[in-house]
Amino acid sequence: MMEAQGFSHCDQDSGFSAHIGPFYQKQQGEQWLRALPLTDIHLNPEGVVHGGVLLAFADYVIYRAIGDITGHQMRFATIQLSSQFLAAAKAGEVLLGEGRIVRQTRSVIFAEGRLYTERREIMAANGIWKVLGA
Repeated sequence: MMEAQGFSHCDQDSGFSAHIGPFYQKQQGEQWLRALPLTDIHLNPEGVVHGGVLLAFADYVIYRAIGDITGHQMRFATIQLSSQFLAAAKAGEVLLGEGRIVRQTRSVIFAEGRLYTERREIMAANGIWKVLGA
């Protein structure tokens, strides 16, 4: 299904990410678009996608976007992540995500991202990532 839309399987989806994935990606110009097909396993008791899934995917999307720009050999870790839930996502939808660096110093990276479906904005997020070893 995702391959038919031009997406390929993300190669970095081990550990915790494997529990909520699989994640997909495709390049659009200079930027990468990440995707997570939503199923019943992503839902909370109210029948919409759990906020923890949204936060985890937002962190992944922004983390990968940072690596797309700085190089995936650089190591960094999330030290702060803020989010705004804008709407609910549902099983059967594809959650899409984009991220970008806002500012970068030698030791920290400030970045932001957004999650959305074909129909609506789901979440906005921003945070700080510590460059490890700096």
